[in-house]
Amino acid sequence: MLELAARLNNAIKTSEEYRRYCETLEAVKRNPEQYQAMNAFRRRNFELQSYDDGVNRYHEINNLGFEFEKVVRDPAIYDFLVAEQMLSRKMTQMYEMIADGLDLDYDYME
Repeated sequence: MLELAARLNNAIKTSEEYRRYCETLEAVKRNPEQYQAMNAFRRRNFELQSYDDGVNRYHEINNLGFEFEKVVRDPAIYDFLVAEQMLSRKMTQMYEMIADGLDLDYDYME
């Protein structure tokens, strides 16, 4: 099973999605101010989407877009955010496929 995991890891590292993610991240990192602003947006977005108190965060997430509009409209940042989203979706699909049909007990998390 670990050999398959190593092969999957290599497949991810050589994928177009991961290559684009790395290239666009490096482009943003060339400008430290740009990188810092992008990370402030990503951190706040993550915090808002991670709340699990039953409250609809649509309004706050919408305001986040207005607050960071200049940041996310930067072409280098926009390219990275798109690449990050594409890679994240692909990773989520892989995780779901790996776990498909597994009967795991998560009752302790309730």
